[in-house]
Amino acid sequence: MSLSQQRRSEESYDQMLILVGSSVRLLGGLAGVFVLANAAFDPQSSSEYTLYGLHEEEAALFLNSMRERPQPGPARPLVVDALAPTLVAQLESVRALLDEDGDLPALERCSLFVSDPAGPLGILHCLRPVGSEVQAGLTEEGRHLVMTQLAAGLRAALRAQSLVREQQRLAAIFQQSAEGILSVDSALRILDFNPAMERLTGWREHEVVGRFYFEVLRPKDRQGHDLGLQGSPILQAFSGQHVRDRELVIVARDGQQFTVSVTASCITSPHGEPTIGILTIRDITREREQEEQRSTFISVISHELQTPIAIIKGYASTLARSDAVLDPQALRTRLKAVEEEADRLNKLVGNLLYASRIQAGGLQMDITPLDLAPLIERAAERLRVKHPEATITLDLPAHLPPVMADRERIEEVLQNLLDNAIKYSPGKAHITVTCRAMADEVIVSISDQGMGIPLREQAGIFDRFQRAGNSKASAIQGAGLGLYICRAIVEAHGGRIWVESTLHSGSTFSFSLLREEKAQLPMVVF
Repeated sequence: MSLSQQRRSEESYDQMLILVGSSVRLLGGLAGVFVLANAAFDPQSSSEYTLYGLHEEEAALFLNSMRERPQPGPARPLVVDALAPTLVAQLESVRALLDEDGDLPALERCSLFVSDPAGPLGILHCLRPVGSEVQAGLTEEGRHLVMTQLAAGLRAALRAQSLVREQQRLAAIFQQSAEGILSVDSALRILDFNPAMERLTGWREHEVVGRFYFEVLRPKDRQGHDLGLQGSPILQAFSGQHVRDRELVIVARDGQQFTVSVTASCITSPHGEPTIGILTIRDITREREQEEQRSTFISVISHELQTPIAIIKGYASTLARSDAVLDPQALRTRLKAVEEEADRLNKLVGNLLYASRIQAGGLQMDITPLDLAPLIERAAERLRVKHPEATITLDLPAHLPPVMADRERIEEVLQNLLDNAIKYSPGKAHITVTCRAMADEVIVSISDQGMGIPLREQAGIFDRFQRAGNSKASAIQGAGLGLYICRAIVEAHGGRIWVESTLHSGSTFSFSLLREEKAQLPMVVF
């Protein structure tokens, strides 16, 4: 709640308190409670009240006793009855108020039903000495006048409170909205700028209020051309056009561009002139990236599935021909090709299922102490057998500490990284596997001298279906799932995985695993 809203709310409550107090005194009372009716005017369920001369605890005690008695209503607007002495004794402040001379008079309850043409407002309960109304000379006409004046004043105060609550609700929506909202005047100068807009653009509200909104957002069309005033969504809304979910590009404070969906509307004066424009902005950059990922997935997977299927079908058709005469060596060659393509197809389907399981949070680990050196040596030996032309060098310390890991999963990480090093190293590959023991972890690095990865693509290389964008890399088989699976496995172990690469000079992929026991570091005394 802003200070002005809080001040208006307090003023409204003070006004109600003065009205209730004046009405209680006019009825000859010394203390009272006004029970505010709800929309259906059910006094039993009403809980809001304004106090006069009573504390919260005393008011609650008084109200409980009142609810047990007959309630006034439209047919019987005034109810007066004697108050039980036991209740009076419990109302300590009222007793002290009345017992100044040591003589506690008999008290009665006066309950007045308050309403106006718009409907019931509530019930005014007050405590007064028996016969005080007669002594004050208050007639039925006087009571009606009290009720009329009280109803008029309370209705005005309640409207003011309702307006404050409505402002609070709108302010909360404006502040807490996940979508960016800004408003401008008829000269397109910024009036309001909510926190979501601050997060999206990097600007703070006090920095942009009063500025031309075009200077702050620098909007562009989807093709990247600057948007002229004639294409401004707010001006279109001012002219009576319907602007909803229009895609634009806005530029943040640091120059980063975002694809957004914009809805524009305006508030008009009683004469129909536009006075305030409202722009609602939703960042859809991530949605566009996901659409591109889906498109990439379809194209990559289609290609990766069609290639082995076509090869298998071609060889199978050749072998099935009745006129085909093949010597044993040619037959073995073709069958071996069918087997390799079937293995490739099986691996692709397995990776897709693996990626789906990771996304669904179903990756299970059996983490135990693991000696990395033999695992790395076996993985390197398998790679030498499969690719005898490659040079693989191991740089492993003599006493490599054990790590906490799942043997099969880490073996899969090593296999993926080594296969990538071979695939993306044209010609004779030179691969180096290095291990370093740190205080809390062991770091494994696999380096190649291949084509490298452009700097702008390194941040997303571990995402699903992401592959290096240069032409040579795109021609290499793969669905872009291997590094995504590696990252998921390493992070599930509590480790890290990263890449250091220079285009045309090779890459080094590194991952870390937690040590079984932390290193005993020497004490250093200064």
